[in-house]
This record gives sequence, structure tokens and C-alpha cells, in this order.
Amino acid sequence: GMSRWLEWLVETQPEMFVEMSEELAHEKGIRGGDKVKIRSARGEIEAKAIVTKRFRPFLVNGKTVHQVGMPWHFGWGGGGPLEALGKGPVANDLTPHVGDANTTIPEYKAFLVDVEKA
Repeated sequence: GMSRWLEWLVETQPEMFVEMSEELAHEKGIRGGDKVKIRSARGEIEAKAIVTKRFRPFLVNGKTVHQVGMPWHFGWGGGGPLEALGKGPVANDLTPHVGDANTTIPEYKAFLVDVEKA
């Protein structure tokens, strides 16, 4: 939440994005800068695709598994003098309503999604 208030950070990436590997982008026909839909069991948002070498597919039990990354500092501005910064879709619209019973911490950072060109 707090990084959306840093003007210089928002200037470098002024809209919601999803970062993905070159392999996943190729598989889905997505190029860097394309608008994409990210969908989970809970909801759907649109974001700009960032295709990068920083993300690589995993091989799990002989099956290729991809991951994507999305920031948490975009979305509802909450009012105030910097409300216009970091507005747009909210990654939390995709997250499940589950948590760890021992720590009482919600699980907001790992969940299944599908990505497709918008």
C-alpha cells in the first residue's frame, strides 16, 4: 500500500502491470505493453504486460508451471492530496479469502490465475 504514495515510483510505472516470462508470453501470444486480462476464481482485472527474463518457468513433476508477478501498490487511492497516484485495478480483487489459522495471516500473495490478451 505505501509505495503507491511515492510520486517518483508511480512515475516510472503509472499503471497496473503483470510481469511474466518470455515463455509464457510466447505461449499466450502476448507482447510487452499489451493489455491483458488476469483472471482467478474470485475476479478479473486488466493490466499492462511486462515480458521479462526475470521470470522463468518451473518444471514440477515433469510439467511446466508458470508464475506471474503483480504489484500491490495500485488501486483505490483512498482520498487525500495524492489520490491520483497509483489508481487502477486492484490485485486484491483476485486473491482468495483464506488464511493461516496458526498465524491469522491472510494468504494474499500466492494464488492461481490465468492470463490472456485483452
